[in-house]
Amino acid sequence: MFLADGKKAGRIRDVGFDEFWQLSCIVLDSQVWFRRAVRIVNWPDVTRCGEDAVFIRSRQAIITIRAKELLRSFHTGVVQLKELPVYTDDGQELGRVSDVYFRKTEGTQIIGYELTDGFLADVFEGRRKLLLPNGPEGVTLGEDAILVPASCERILERDP
Repeated sequence: MFLADGKKAGRIRDVGFDEFWQLSCIVLDSQVWFRRAVRIVNWPDVTRCGEDAVFIRSRQAIITIRAKELLRSFHTGVVQLKELPVYTDDGQELGRVSDVYFRKTEGTQIIGYELTDGFLADVFEGRRKLLLPNGPEGVTLGEDAILVPASCERILERDP
């Protein structure tokens, strides 16, 4: 992560989500006392986001919050998206979340998941992508599982 003048502002550790599972902040890797606090940059303070770098308005955009206040994140918050099981609404498990996909040009809503069935399955068969054709419509993101329409089973793509 960089400031507008090209000076390094920190390393990205995680991303935080709001109650609708839209990207709300970027969590920085930090040396905060006993990890009871985290440094974040709220998404509106991000000026540019590319494949290799993220730029923020100023150093003042980096704020410190208590770790308990980071409610939803990919892998460090109170509720974590990584490793959540994904089920169809008729009860079939499709895998566990290993990564998420966003549309670059259309905001910060999650539009797909990369699913894993475990290390050996990933090595021998590859991970599967579940890209949601209707975006988050019909998807329930719960604290313990993600529920998707049964039709999503047919649109799984396997990565070699």
